[in-house]
Amino acid sequence: MKRVLLVEDDELIAELERDFLEASNFQVEIELDGDRGLKKALRGDYDALILDVMLPGKTGFDVCRELRKTLH
Repeated sequence: MKRVLLVEDDELIAELERDFLEASNFQVEIELDGDRGLKKALRGDYDALILDVMLPGKTGFDVCRELRKTLH
């Protein structure tokens, strides 16, 4: 099963996205802010990362930039 990290600060949206992804046979983990999302992305082995742009802490753009620097 493919693993997805969803970083979304609106809990209702995150739950809807998780339900849709799980119905499509994805395993989904949710983080509600950019800082925790980045930490979890660096520790985990995810097949995909879905980032909201406007997040508390680090923005989705910041998380993406830091992941690219760290992983490449």
